[in-house]
Amino acid sequence: MMKSEDYAQGDAFQAEKRTVFSTQALPLCADGQLARPGDFVSATVGGWSVFAVRDKEGAVHVLRNACRHQNMQVVSTPAGNCESFRCRFHGWTYDLQGRFLSAPPPMAPKDLQSPDLHLASLPTAVASGIVFFSLAGSPAPVDVGALPAYSGTVVTEIACNWKVCVEHLLAEHTPSANFTWAWPLLMVRRAGAMTIMEQVVPHTFLRTRLFTHVFGGVADDSKQAAATIKNVCEALQHDRASGKLAADGTLVDDFHRRLAEAYAEDRPAT
Repeated sequence: MMKSEDYAQGDAFQAEKRTVFSTQALPLCADGQLARPGDFVSATVGGWSVFAVRDKEGAVHVLRNACRHQNMQVVSTPAGNCESFRCRFHGWTYDLQGRFLSAPPPMAPKDLQSPDLHLASLPTAVASGIVFFSLAGSPAPVDVGALPAYSGTVVTEIACNWKVCVEHLLAEHTPSANFTWAWPLLMVRRAGAMTIMEQVVPHTFLRTRLFTHVFGGVADDSKQAAATIKNVCEALQHDRASGKLAADGTLVDDFHRRLAEAYAEDRPAT
């Protein structure tokens, strides 16, 4: 049974980081957001700071966003294009595959050939137009069938717990040919010739980023729907914090069951 504090305090988020986000295949961005070599997208997903980048050979990498010098963030913007990554704190520089290139002499490591100098690379898969990563082995691909051409992504910042957003996106649906939920963070809706993927990005326990990936339509046409989701979820966050929990529903119940199992795994054995 979910409790109001699961939506409004950090303890549940830390448990989710240990038992959900560290064990599951997680979506990071659309493959289409990395159209050119040097394109990157960064995010904090469930407490893990990571970024995806396309290298000069066309391969996609997901890297931990932590400099190997003192673990400071290497990428500080949500998206962009670059030739290399340079930590702004002490100047350590990495190529598009995360390999160490150089550092200013006062900050240079003693062993320039050490493999421990490279950014930590995470298991990565590109499937159904989405870049997935995992902290616990190769991410299982998610297959939602053929997709129209990628049209663009609408990014929405929402002041709510990630669970509120997932509940809202699941509430009016049941599994069908036109709706797929890939636990824990991706919902796929088909509407005629268009497919919309709603990707929930848990940034902190009270901040969520929503990526609305549009295939076969006009991305800007989804801005109003995304704004409505934002308004509804921020109102629902107030309800959850004050004790009014989500209504029952097939997929919402399944979501809560999976969370309960994760919380149970996090409890110390007695």
